[in-house]
Parts: sequence; C-alpha cells; structure tokens
Amino acid sequence: MLLFLIQSHRNPNQIRRLVGLLREGCPSSHVVISHDDRSPPLSPSLFGNDERVHLTTGRGGRGDFQIVDGYLAALRFIREREIDYDWLVNLSGSDFPAISLRRLAGELATTQTDGFLHHFDVLKEDPREMAPMVWPAGHGRDRYYFQYRKLKDHLSAPQRKLLAAPRIAMERLSLPYRVNTAYGLLVGRAARRSPFSGDFRCYAGSYWHAIRRRCCDYLLDFAQARPDVLEYFRYVLIPDEAFFQTVLVNNRAFSFTNHNRRYYDMRGSRHGHPKVLSERDLPEITTGAYFFARKIEAESGAGVYDSLHRIALA
Repeated sequence: MLLFLIQSHRNPNQIRRLVGLLREGCPSSHVVISHDDRSPPLSPSLFGNDERVHLTTGRGGRGDFQIVDGYLAALRFIREREIDYDWLVNLSGSDFPAISLRRLAGELATTQTDGFLHHFDVLKEDPREMAPMVWPAGHGRDRYYFQYRKLKDHLSAPQRKLLAAPRIAMERLSLPYRVNTAYGLLVGRAARRSPFSGDFRCYAGSYWHAIRRRCCDYLLDFAQARPDVLEYFRYVLIPDEAFFQTVLVNNRAFSFTNHNRRYYDMRGSRHGHPKVLSERDLPEITTGAYFFARKIEAESGAGVYDSLHRIALA
C-alpha cells in the first residue's frame, strides 16, 4: 500500500488535481498533505472529504532545516494516526506521475530494494554517482563540514555581486570561513566537531525519494535518539539534500537503489530550482524510466497535464 506525502505551499487547484489523480490511480493509497502554515489553509472539501486524504501543516522552503522538520512532523502525524502503508513516496505540489500509477504500485510491491534514494559520499564527489547533480570541487565539504548562521533573508543582485569576491577568496584560500549568498546571507565557520566518521559518513543526493515504511520508522527513531545530529544539520547548507541520505545509507541493514526515478531538468537553473517542463520534454519524461516529473505548473500547458494524466491512469 502506498502513501504519498505531499509538501505544498501554494496553488490549491493543482494540489487538488494531483491528489485526485493519485487516489484514482491508486485507490488503496493514502495521501498526506503537509501544507505550509504560512499559506491559506486547505479544506478537506477540496478533496471531496476523502477519508484517505489527510491534512496537516508544516513548513517547506529550501536552504534550511524547515523542510526536514516538516517531513519529520508529517511522519509523526502518520504514526500517531496509525495510517497503514508499505511505501512512502514524497512529492511537491509541482510533481506529476510519469508512468502508470498501477505500474508504480506493482514495481514497488515486487522490488527487493528498500528504496529509490539518490545518494553519494559528499567528500568523494564521484561524478557518476552524483549525476544529474553537478558540484564544484570541494562543495560537499563547504556545505556539510561548516556551520552557518543566516544574517539576512534576502539579498539583491548588487549585494550578491558585492559579496562575490570575498566569498570566492575564502574558498580558494581554504580559510575556515565561508559566505553563501544563494539563500540570503549566510556566514559559516568550519565545524569544530561534526557527527561524521568512518562509520557514519556524510551522504547527499536529491531530496525526492520512495522508501519503505521501515525506513520511515528508522528516521523517526533516529531523530528521537540523536538530537545532536539534528542540531548539527540545522546549521549546514541545504540539509534536505543530505540529512535523509546520511541517516539511511549509514544503516547497513538497508539496501537502496541509487536512483530516485524522478525527472527534472537543472540545465540553466539557479540556486537548485529545476526548469518548468513543457511539451518538448514529454518524450524524455515518458520513457518509463521515471516515476514522477517536476516541475509541472500552469505554464507547462494543458497538453502536458493531459498527456501525463492519460499515462498515469493507463
């Protein structure tokens, strides 16, 4: 049985369309929507008061720990309400199925893996394992072996340009300080002590995944047992691209397929935002290699929605 966890913050009509499609294509599934509490609340009536659609609140965003907090809060919500499931698939409100949902359910029911989780060692930065991510050399250490404090939420283009020279100089001179301007103004210092070791390596990868229930249970238990690790990750850069991989991949009881089966196009992207997909992308999206595609939004066009809708219900 599948559980789709959607972390959303806007566009209720698109969320309604996605949820309706998931429920029609996987009638036995549950959908949990963790909607940003800074946005207008969603009403159960938007989803026909479906008893298998569950609403809670959390926070999203990128660049800090809020999206991880929201995910873990949703897992606690699921556990407290004893919602039954075998697999959890996490989604954003801009995701859309890229294969038949019946085929997705069948593949997850028969696979031997514990999850489809993109992951790589942040210090080795093997390009083959990292793909489709591309990082400059040493980026993993800069992200996850420094502790950052946010001094300003937003920077203008001139402000980022002004800070470019000291930012680059700190990296090139291997100073124990960093400046990051991708998500506001963050200043970092090399961590005096990190939780990482030969037995607990730092792994990173795409935030989007499909994992078994026992992995979700382990994430919750780990979060309760190791508050020190959570606290450390609160002050790294882009914790959502490393926390889940680090916790799960270091548990040798699990075995993961190192591909999350998601389609996204990062060419020309800034600050980690994939491009909005269009009809030109459909041939690649629909090869059967991917479970979901993102970003699908209004400007993608009706043709994209209609084509993927037909595929999802095939």
